[in-house]
Amino acid sequence: MKRLIITLKEKWPEYILEILVITIGIYGAFELNNYGENKTRRKAELEILKGCKTELMIDQAEIDLNIGELRKSKGSLDLLLEVLENDGSYHDSLAFHFNYTLLPMHFVHSTSSFETAKSRGLDIISNADIRTKLISLYDSQYDFFLQGEAEELAEVQYGMRHILPGRFEAGYNYPNSDYTFSGTMVPNDFESLKRDQEYLYFIKTQSNRTRSYIEFFYTNLKKSVVSMIQDLEEEIKRLES
Repeated sequence: MKRLIITLKEKWPEYILEILVITIGIYGAFELNNYGENKTRRKAELEILKGCKTELMIDQAEIDLNIGELRKSKGSLDLLLEVLENDGSYHDSLAFHFNYTLLPMHFVHSTSSFETAKSRGLDIISNADIRTKLISLYDSQYDFFLQGEAEELAEVQYGMRHILPGRFEAGYNYPNSDYTFSGTMVPNDFESLKRDQEYLYFIKTQSNRTRSYIEFFYTNLKKSVVSMIQDLEEEIKRLES
């Protein structure tokens, strides 16, 4: 026992040094591991944010395309109402406008990057403000928009099934050469449409519905998408710096 005490007295600086070396080694390994994990996490976060930005830019292009088509539809509806209510004459170009009265318009979009973030845990998005805005856009506004779209498409289908039959030769007469709804829809009896209160009511209502669809649903969605793209660009630059 006495020998052990003597040895400890003689070598305690050496033992302390060994303990310090071991402690520093463990701490260094822990910090190195944390650094590696943080670097991997940051890389995954950047991939998700870049993916969201790319998909939202594609969504924005789709929104712009759909708004353009819906504005054509609104213009055609208003032109037809003016012709019909003012006892205008039929000419072949009106078949183009009749074709644009009902558009089966779908918003084709992607949420795959956001779903990836959800599957990994949304806390992978380190910026709480960006995380909240993405959740609001994808889980709230997109869902709300799609509900409005479903209602609009239901009205279009109602018109195709119950308003157009008997009044026109055929619907959905779209060419295969482009990605628009350009085509023709020829009335069976143009003069009778001027006195057809059911048809006139329907296209007046469709004109009003199309306006609100553009100005409320699509315009608000576009503002949110554009704002989100800008926020993501700034966040990506911050993380890469």
